[in-house]
Amino acid sequence: MPDNERRYGTIVTDIGTILIRQAITEGKKINLTTLCVGDGGGAYYQPTPDMKELRHKCWSGPINKVAVNRESKNMIDIVAKIPADVGGWTIREMSVDDEEGNMIAICNTPDTEKVLISSGAAGEIEMTMQMQISNTGVITFIVDPNIIGATKQDIEDHDKSPTAHEEQFRQKADLTDFNAHVSDQSIHVTEAQTENNNLAITGLIAHKEDRIVHITADERAAWNEASATAKKAAADAADAVQRITTLEGRVSHVEDGLFSNITGNPFLVSFDSLSGVKLVKGIWNKEQQRIEC
Repeated sequence: MPDNERRYGTIVTDIGTILIRQAITEGKKINLTTLCVGDGGGAYYQPTPDMKELRHKCWSGPINKVAVNRESKNMIDIVAKIPADVGGWTIREMSVDDEEGNMIAICNTPDTEKVLISSGAAGEIEMTMQMQISNTGVITFIVDPNIIGATKQDIEDHDKSPTAHEEQFRQKADLTDFNAHVSDQSIHVTEAQTENNNLAITGLIAHKEDRIVHITADERAAWNEASATAKKAAADAADAVQRITTLEGRVSHVEDGLFSNITGNPFLVSFDSLSGVKLVKGIWNKEQQRIEC
């Protein structure tokens, strides 16, 4: 048959349909555990529902991963990984079996060479069988956690996820914030500014400890007392000057009366006795009974 006339797909077997109906009726589950691959007996063929096993099984192994198909919610992608040390044949058929060994579904595939490599992951091949059923609630899958691997699509989806590397993003954001903080000149000083500040602080400390330009509390008290004494002495001196000025006025007035204008400034001098008094010049005032000079 020409390749362009070949059709590929998955069908649920008759036994699979019976078991699914029973599970729905009885509220039970069908546990799918194994994926089988074969070479189809060496040629392409169309599977039929009455089949109970592959035409020529070449390998079977535990299910590696199960996921709902991106295109259809009723389609399940069943994945298994064929190891490197298995091969030397062409994959043309696959089936999925339950834990009792019943073939639930079968599919044919385009020819896929499985080479045999003695060691290394390079020879591993991951096969996906798509199974479409109307009631996915009755199907459960037993996945072997020891052989779970990541496909290229898994890695791409992981890398595109906004939360896949949240911790790394947070650390990167923290580092970005830190770098921005370090570069912020508005909250930091330069080395030259730091040096200037250190010099200023050193100068302040030296000034504070300088006893020549500072005084103690006792010295300040003594200075305050001396200042008060000086103020009082200044006030006393001003008062003495005022008194002297007043006294000088009085003396001047007496001198003027005695020596400058005797006639215009008469005065009276009384003596208890004239003994020792020698009158040089004077006028006897007979009426007043006195000597006027």
